[in-house]
Amino acid sequence: MLDRMSSSPDAPTTEPEAVRRRGAERRPQAERSQETRTRILDAAVALLVEEGYARANTLAIQAKAGVSRGRLLHQFPSKEELLVAAAHHVWEQRRGKNAQAETSLPTEPGARIDAVIELLWSTFNENQFWAATELWVASRTEPALADVIRPAERRLGRAIWKSMDDLFGPELAAHPTYPVVRHTLFTSMRGVALTYAFDQRDPSTEPSLANWKQLAKALLLRD
Repeated sequence: MLDRMSSSPDAPTTEPEAVRRRGAERRPQAERSQETRTRILDAAVALLVEEGYARANTLAIQAKAGVSRGRLLHQFPSKEELLVAAAHHVWEQRRGKNAQAETSLPTEPGARIDAVIELLWSTFNENQFWAATELWVASRTEPALADVIRPAERRLGRAIWKSMDDLFGPELAAHPTYPVVRHTLFTSMRGVALTYAFDQRDPSTEPSLANWKQLAKALLLRD
């Protein structure tokens, strides 16, 4: 309507407003699309963590995100793609936090090992771990989900290793035993974290923390 009004010689002052309106509509389209995507992913993560995979259907996600069916399907054509993207969405947020934490880690090797292990362990008590766990378990009996997860998890695995390498730093990561330490820490933490699904307790008091630190120091600080 403003465009039609602006073409009238009796309303010359409306042209700048029309231009601003059109510019405002064009400028945030990509931004609005990203905001919609983020709302959908945040809603999917919340449902995975709070309700589990079985209840994290597209209708529930759509309702929680407050978006139309068309917008959801435009962003994510399938439930499987949406849920895997949701789990990786929170990991990307965690990776950003890891990058920020990296700058404040101790430089002394022993102290750095302690700090990195505590940081890594904390990530196994956050939403990205539980969202991923819901998907891993569900994929055992959901072939379509497993087909989406496999390549996505390979990419994510490489990103996780890279993040761990950056946290430990080039000196420790160059140690010959580092790959063994990295793999052992990751798989052990994941296994211990699973017990928190049925035994809620304070992760900071986890007895394995001391064992992980002792093991890492014994292997990474020796010549």
